[in-house]
Amino acid sequence: MTPSWMSPETLLIAWLLLPYLAAFLAVLLPSLSHALVLLCCSTTAWVGAETLISSTNRPLQLLGDFGVPLNLEPLAGWFVLLNGLVCLAVWIEAQQQEWDRTGWMLLLVLLGSLNTSFLTTDLISLYVALEVVGITAFLLILKGNSTNASWIALRYLLIGNTAMAIYLIGAGLVYAQAGSFSFAALAQLPAGAPLVLVLVGLLTKAGVFLNGLWLPRTHAEAPAEVSALLSGVVVGGGALPLLRLELLNTAIGELLLPIALGSAVLGLIYALAVTDAKRLLAWSTLAQMGLVLVAPAAGGLLAFSHGVAKSGLFLTARQWPTRSLQAWRQQPLSGPLLLTLMVGSCSIAGLAPLLGYAAKKQLDSVVPPAIGAILLVLSVGSVAVFCRLCRAPLAGASDARDGGQRFPWGAWLLMLPVVGGGAAQLAEV
Repeated sequence: MTPSWMSPETLLIAWLLLPYLAAFLAVLLPSLSHALVLLCCSTTAWVGAETLISSTNRPLQLLGDFGVPLNLEPLAGWFVLLNGLVCLAVWIEAQQQEWDRTGWMLLLVLLGSLNTSFLTTDLISLYVALEVVGITAFLLILKGNSTNASWIALRYLLIGNTAMAIYLIGAGLVYAQAGSFSFAALAQLPAGAPLVLVLVGLLTKAGVFLNGLWLPRTHAEAPAEVSALLSGVVVGGGALPLLRLELLNTAIGELLLPIALGSAVLGLIYALAVTDAKRLLAWSTLAQMGLVLVAPAAGGLLAFSHGVAKSGLFLTARQWPTRSLQAWRQQPLSGPLLLTLMVGSCSIAGLAPLLGYAAKKQLDSVVPPAIGAILLVLSVGSVAVFCRLCRAPLAGASDARDGGQRFPWGAWLLMLPVVGGGAAQLAEV
């Protein structure tokens, strides 16, 4: 007989609490910081992978009937796996920047709060989790050395908090009308102010369409490791609840469809127009998160494929000789760095046999032909966007050393699922 403390519910709670405990210990015992980060990231990736492999739902009610409802299902599994891998890759790269114990503490808190936001299924618990995510991201942005890092961080905090205040008003209206804060209660209400206010908050956090126009500058100006977190996984904190609402009520999906497609178009236009390489990646996130919301059946895989590839690309940004695309052809990159750029870019553009191709193929299979035609045009636009990023010449070994370019271990960790996951998905087909 399995002891009660070894039950799946107990282990799930322990896993959720582990990053917060580890963050506390990382401050008290700095020598344990790296081991704690490695443990929490690896455990998170394992939980996400195991959920996807087993394809099981694990509902959990904390603190009785009036407590916190959680659910770990395959859709959330994609985001949990993404969270673990991206934070692990950031840990690898941030060691080169000599982060102190405060940085490791913030990384652990971000990991834990994102895990919580991915599992919670009620509006108030989600609000608390996303607020912790926002404050932690604000503090991480402050680690940047740019002259306007403080302003960018403060701007991120103010806009994010304003959006969540609007969301909280919507959550209150949901409770007033339905007597519950659950996602299901919101999905059952007729379209009106509660739904609109909640959607405004979540769309802003997910960086979608007009609500996301403020995010690209933040993602571009933050330190490379923080940009990888923001653009790769933090936006998922707003996207996953939207996908869950679409699954609960198809009318919400129909409402979000033009917004999602509009975001994809808007992001592509800006990405084609900018001359800054980091801003190109940031505007591409606006486009790709729009595609994530087109169909919940493919949203999880799309978010994962975009997240690992985009985070990997941002992690290389610190080694770019320049951010100016106009001088990109005259700035040679080392072989490993250039290969990382090409693999990540081709995956996001949807080229075979990478994971991005498998994700977009799955999306095409679940949308009507008319939407599929729009997605085809958008795919061509994505190829044009990332062709701008893959035109740097290959540097010789001596040139790479002189330019301070090193092997991008963290980015290559994220390229493994891009290549291996794409091959596995195509093999299943």
